[in-house]
Amino acid sequence: MSHAMPMPSAAGSASTAFAGRPTLPISYVRDFLAGLPIDAPTLHGMLHLATISPTLLAQRHGRVTEEQFAELFRSVALHMDDEMPGLYARPLRCGTLKVLSILMLDAPTLQVAIKRWMQFNRVLDDGSVFTLHRDEREAVIRIDAYPRQARSARLVQELHMKLVHGLCSWIIGARIELERIDFGFARPDDAADYLFMFPGPARFGQPVTAMVFDPKYLDRPVRRRSGLELRDLLHRAPLDWLFVPPSADSAAHRVRGWLQARLGEDCDIAHVAGAFGLSARTLVRHLQAEGATFQDIKDALRRDVAIERLTRGSEPLISIASDLGFSSVAAFHRAFRRWTGGTPGDYREGGEAMERSFAREARPAKIAGAYREGAAA
Repeated sequence: MSHAMPMPSAAGSASTAFAGRPTLPISYVRDFLAGLPIDAPTLHGMLHLATISPTLLAQRHGRVTEEQFAELFRSVALHMDDEMPGLYARPLRCGTLKVLSILMLDAPTLQVAIKRWMQFNRVLDDGSVFTLHRDEREAVIRIDAYPRQARSARLVQELHMKLVHGLCSWIIGARIELERIDFGFARPDDAADYLFMFPGPARFGQPVTAMVFDPKYLDRPVRRRSGLELRDLLHRAPLDWLFVPPSADSAAHRVRGWLQARLGEDCDIAHVAGAFGLSARTLVRHLQAEGATFQDIKDALRRDVAIERLTRGSEPLISIASDLGFSSVAAFHRAFRRWTGGTPGDYREGGEAMERSFAREARPAKIAGAYREGAAA
């Protein structure tokens, strides 16, 4: 892990109400949809519900928000009656995660809860096997096998690790900070996004996929949860286990948070380093250790805020451009095309679909709730 930096207070501005969470690369959506037994009209309807413009799927550098991907994930899961759609040897029928959560919540410690999950996996016989190893220095959860017929070996390993990390963190009521996460596949083109997908440094091309953390987490007691809390987790799925909040131990996360509170201001790395009580050179080293650069973080933040605002309404482009520090709409257009390979209009199309929406009002009751029916007591 990177060494923690002193964190100053960050007074927000009016624009922080729109400050975006990190977005996902469109390649993630393409991988998720590839090979699914879904006909074109049904898929188009799912994209509409998620307010994702079909034109984005063809763009190399397109992006989607967390909420858009989660909505698409839920629609596909419902359609297939599979809570991990098409990723395992057999479907995880709706309600599987509820049963698993109940089994784990009755355990005295996280270690016992994880062992129950491993036993549950064997009963499911879904083609995946993960194991827990512990010594005095570290705890390791490792994927020893995954379905070789999986649509995407990368995706099934990532999502399995996301589910394990997210659910285990929820079980103990605290995010498990990772010493590192290893992946048994080559470094992908969108590796920079892993900084905001996993709470720890990622390594690629490793012998196995595994996450490594402090073994003391395993002794944490399982937090007693009410039925209402469990229902809330399942209703929000996959948001609470798929995405992680910013980490106080990440230099990149801290820099992004500081800039997020000052959208539109002309801040350079010297400003940020000074606010943290560091030299610019020291801050650069912190970021380099995480595979990040100051300019990439700044551009990604402005890109993500712009995408969020474009997809959520019909706000004038001049307002978005001004709040993000651009002198004109034309300058904003040029930067946006450089960031995403597309135009603001490609994202506005999805946002306007949300406003018209048959999406929220005419959607069948099944789509609104059947995936989440496992949350019912």
